[in-house]
Amino acid sequence: MEPTKMAQKAIDLNLPREAFWTALALVAVLNVILLAALQMLSPARIAFEQQAFSLSPFAYVAIVGIFLALFVLGTLYTGKFIGGTGTLAGTLSIVVWFQSISLTLEAIQLVLVLLSPAIASIFGMLSLGALAWCFVHFINVLHGFNSLGKAAVTGVLALIGTAMVAGLIMAILGLGPAGGFA
Repeated sequence: MEPTKMAQKAIDLNLPREAFWTALALVAVLNVILLAALQMLSPARIAFEQQAFSLSPFAYVAIVGIFLALFVLGTLYTGKFIGGTGTLAGTLSIVVWFQSISLTLEAIQLVLVLLSPAIASIFGMLSLGALAWCFVHFINVLHGFNSLGKAAVTGVLALIGTAMVAGLIMAILGLGPAGGFA
């Protein structure tokens, strides 16, 4: 299905906002589970075990959840600043839908790691490109831009802003490569 139609269907669901926040929390948990599985099966497993950035699974879920919530708000308000007409419910729906697609591709990559880590890496890079293309179209529909350029700028600025705010929050909480809570 074409990304613009998928985005419109997701926005048209008109589910209660609480359902989307719950779905966002669920995709955060599933994301951490798949990431942990991918790390366990990765040929670079030893590198993951020796890293100084060691957190409990609950801390990872909290970080991913906070990042996703910030990304929802960043996508909404960046788009509005550029002249978009998106809503919070619409933004939640496209981010949840986007994350669902991302999780599906991540699960496929997990299976591919078992077959060939090299093929899994190539699939991961191709998936990243496809996801970026999809999300630009999702933002375009959400904010009614009729301009993929504006949608791309919105996505990039939202991602940069989200990363900066998330980094600041993590620094305030004392989370980082030098330490953290387990």
